[in-house]
Amino acid sequence: MRIVSLIPGATEALCRLGLLDQIVGVSHECDYPSEVQALPRVTRSKIPENLSSEQINDFVSLQTAAETSLYDLDQERIDLLKPDLMVTQDLCGVCVVSETAIRKATEMTEQTVSILSLNATCLGQIFDDIERLGTATQMEAEAKQLSDEMHGELEQIRISNRQTTHRPSVVLLEWLDPLFCAGHWTPELIEISGGRECIGRANQKSTTFAWERLLEVDPEVLILACCGFSIDRMKDELQTFPQQEKLRRLRAVKTGNFHLMDGSAYLNRPGPRLVEAAQILASLLHPGLHPPVLKPHSTIRLQL
Repeated sequence: MRIVSLIPGATEALCRLGLLDQIVGVSHECDYPSEVQALPRVTRSKIPENLSSEQINDFVSLQTAAETSLYDLDQERIDLLKPDLMVTQDLCGVCVVSETAIRKATEMTEQTVSILSLNATCLGQIFDDIERLGTATQMEAEAKQLSDEMHGELEQIRISNRQTTHRPSVVLLEWLDPLFCAGHWTPELIEISGGRECIGRANQKSTTFAWERLLEVDPEVLILACCGFSIDRMKDELQTFPQQEKLRRLRAVKTGNFHLMDGSAYLNRPGPRLVEAAQILASLLHPGLHPPVLKPHSTIRLQL
């Protein structure tokens, strides 16, 4: 089978299923495991580089209002790759090329291409999608084993947290300017990891909210995990962030519980590394119960 994967999380899952040698093309954001970085890229982002989070938000808003895609799809390369299966999603147009665009592209090819759209909004649906991926690639047993392993590892984190009754209040920000709360499966991961997400809601979209709300909640732990940003890029953003004074007023910042987390790698991708995301969160929220996760550039404690 020849597979083109346009979702980083699905690419990771396919590799965990032992299908790396069947992936012939990926999106510009697929970068894990490292072996996929050598594969042909069939998408390109139109978002200019080196913009601030505010500028990116403005650009995306303008493109969305104009009903213009944020990505280019390389039709010629797709034709050359001759995929049997293309994996995409139609949940977030800001994340990848839409399913509608993929269907238009496959209609222009000479061969029949199956399209699998993965649109999970919660952990249970992510497990289901992994099994759907297994069905589409004739790896049903391996996919069931992977989803069971993920579920079991997350449950072990939950069980470990029964040793304490304290559930620190948490706000995880998926964007900085404007503020976006955590959405979809991330509040579930925080709950499994022993915390209480104060603003974001499980199985709901990430949404904007006002600074007054963040100051009112005043969480014990503040985590910044901007979608698509590395830790270094978030650090650079914070150096010139105009609302630093408001951040300094928060209890989490005053007590040294302000963390930057690589959301692009661990939180924004509905795939196998969500288990590692929960392990990282648990080590931040309950360091006495969970050892630190020694992953380079996964998270840092930040002092303003």
